[in-house]
Amino acid sequence: MNGAIQPSPVPFYTVIIFYLGIMAFIGWYASRKTSSLGDFFVLSGKAGVVVSGIAYFSTQFSMGTFLGTPGTIYGVGYAGMAISVPGAVFCMILPALLIGRKLITLGHKYGFLTMADYLSDRYHSKSMSGVLGVMMLFFLIPMMGAQIIGAGVIVHVFTGLPEWAGVVGMGVIVILYCMAGGMKGAMMTDVIQGSLMIATAVVTFIVSIVMGGGFENINHTLQGMNEAYLTFPGANGYMPWTYFVSNIVLWSFFTMGQPHLFTKFFAMKDHKTMFKAILLGTAGMFFSATLIEWAGVNGIASIQNIEKADQIVPMILQRGLNPFLASIFIAGIVAAGMSTIDGILVTTTGAVTRDIYQKIINKKATDETVMNLSKVVTVLIGIIVICFGVFQPGSIFEINLFAFSGMAIFVVPILFGMYWKKSTVAGAVSSVIVGVIALLLFTLVPSVKELAHGFHALFPATILGSVTMLIVSSMTQAPPQETIERHFAIFGK
Repeated sequence: MNGAIQPSPVPFYTVIIFYLGIMAFIGWYASRKTSSLGDFFVLSGKAGVVVSGIAYFSTQFSMGTFLGTPGTIYGVGYAGMAISVPGAVFCMILPALLIGRKLITLGHKYGFLTMADYLSDRYHSKSMSGVLGVMMLFFLIPMMGAQIIGAGVIVHVFTGLPEWAGVVGMGVIVILYCMAGGMKGAMMTDVIQGSLMIATAVVTFIVSIVMGGGFENINHTLQGMNEAYLTFPGANGYMPWTYFVSNIVLWSFFTMGQPHLFTKFFAMKDHKTMFKAILLGTAGMFFSATLIEWAGVNGIASIQNIEKADQIVPMILQRGLNPFLASIFIAGIVAAGMSTIDGILVTTTGAVTRDIYQKIINKKATDETVMNLSKVVTVLIGIIVICFGVFQPGSIFEINLFAFSGMAIFVVPILFGMYWKKSTVAGAVSSVIVGVIALLLFTLVPSVKELAHGFHALFPATILGSVTMLIVSSMTQAPPQETIERHFAIFGK
């Protein structure tokens, strides 16, 4: 089947305007219930099981999961499903076991609202706030940009309008409800968005099977097109075993370095809530990731010659359903992007207003001042993200992966800070700097990239960052004993 776009703008506009109206109403409602910084950034630590579980997985899943990853798989075959499906099983379990329980305890006891709150307190240094704040601006703005590019792809497929129209439209709506309701607005909308994502994954998968004539016919067609679609390492040798292992670890272990996921633990009510949320969130992630990525494989057999691979899921829905139904489920993909952007936008705003402004630039700033500044900063960051989306410097998957990897370096100071009393601020800052430089070198310089022997650049970067932490911490003065006791004695260590 030829991949020419067949716009159906009226049903699309009707459904999307209705959906976005609901999101805007929730933002307005949340703003009326948001009266403190604790409410704005972490829901004052009162999030229950359903909100915690669905909000975590809907923030973790993004346009990358629903557009970029199936788009990449569209060119790879079944092997491409190893990009994130295995990691989805553990991406909430590992962070919860390694850091979640401790973060809930520390957050409730000491009032931590952001990752920088934890790191600056653990290392007894405000410099950690500055380092994290700058890193978040550098890496999380591209991550939000990747989501908003997806909105442009969807609008183009369903209406024929240029992609920048979707980028601007989605950006404005998310800015408005995050500016108004902060994390309360973000997590309330996440529940709706997460539920819609699961429905979209199920429907897209079923439609892709019907369009392909059933599993047997799909696999027969793929074999005729290119037998590599059916086996590892996939078409063009995309998924060798080293990259397969890299992806499992990348999307599970390294999620704990993402500030927008890290702060979700501060929002959870208690440990019991966390463990129940793990079961709910993990089931949602594994189920929806498997089905939406499998749909990308099925799409190879039924749709060819499309403008760009990122369009495969919207085109499956557009071709396989009537316009109104297609528009309803395409809203699930819009939800995937919005749920990621809102969580990151609130977290990034916190980095600027609390971690840089209140803690470093103006230490006398009141919480009310920070609240008001947060709304202005949310708008400014949102405008930058919209500009990023309009210029589109790369594919959704490539941008998302780069941004995720950059923030993942913070796994080093987080884990060392929680499990090694002798970790110092000099070691933490040095480990991040060395890790990021190594990540860029192993990603961008071919001769250096070869030294990773096929593993993702984050692997050697994390190893070098960890070695740096050990060496520098051993040579520098540890935080005061009082600080160590605050973070270890509370757990009987």
